Amino acid sequence: MSTEIFTGTVLKAAGGFYEVDVPGHDDSPFLCSLRGVLKKGRKVSTQPVVVGDNVRIRALETSGANAKGDLLSEGHIEEVLPRRTQLGRSRFGKTNQITVSNLDQVAIVMSLRDPDINLHRLDRFLVLAESNELGAVICLNKTDLLKKRELKKEVDAVRKIYEPLGYTVLTASAETDDGIKELRKVLKNKTSAFIGSSGVGKSSLACAVQPGLHLWIGDVMDIGKGRHTTTDVSLHPLKFGGYIVDTPGVKTVALLEVREVVLPQCFPEMRQFEQECRFNNCTHDHEPGCAVREAVEGEKIVASRYESYQKMLADQKAHKPIYEKEGNSK
Repeated sequence: MSTEIFTGTVLKAAGGFYEVDVPGHDDSPFLCSLRGVLKKGRKVSTQPVVVGDNVRIRALETSGANAKGDLLSEGHIEEVLPRRTQLGRSRFGKTNQITVSNLDQVAIVMSLRDPDINLHRLDRFLVLAESNELGAVICLNKTDLLKKRELKKEVDAVRKIYEPLGYTVLTASAETDDGIKELRKVLKNKTSAFIGSSGVGKSSLACAVQPGLHLWIGDVMDIGKGRHTTTDVSLHPLKFGGYIVDTPGVKTVALLEVREVVLPQCFPEMRQFEQECRFNNCTHDHEPGCAVREAVEGEKIVASRYESYQKMLADQKAHKPIYEKEGNSK
């Protein structure tokens, strides 16, 4: 048995085997099984190893075929390194179900046309990212469908709202390669997930970022009680550094709603005012002496953002998830 130890990232998990990417080791991953000690002991999640985990593996001198029949070098996973983030489902009285770990950011793809941009839906995506302490990049896609003057007007309007809050706003077109270089820069050396509604062009953008990278990237529709198929999730290495999460058959934002969302904390512009509210438990909806509502009236908080907050607050009170089926989220 080899004594050579490598550190790598889990790309896929299926049937008790894991494909692990080791930078600098050929162009193919290792096919690994778990060392016995990792299968024992008290489990805090249903899977001891998940996609996105950083692991230490012991290389073997044997080869084996993965699910596609590709012949890969084999190894044993000896250790799972601490996770920076872990996304999935917490289940009361049961072990947690983790879908992906160590995600750094989400690239929220919104099309400018076909379908038209929906700022309220964008705000919901941003709340889900904020609640999980993930970075968020806003990518306005399909710039080729607008004339120059209307493109500038619409993009400037979005930037005016979101850039002062600390969000990067990019424009892109998979058809013309507009903005693809800029998108590569924000993805470089990070583990990212593309999220967005059906038809906004997530998969096309991923292929433009790295030609030949054909991803399924599940559409965002249901969350909370939606399907969660952990074996479907995979990571794809980017040639310029970093990974893209692919989620065929998975409702992507379901990866994100893990814990109870504290809404005011997920709106950066509210955080600077809520300390001045008269009541410590102010919901910023109807209470007297609310500094957040005063900031809205004084145009220090954008009205559309506050309207999004109110809609999500109403959903939360009705025990609805932050993101429901597309047709219900307006």
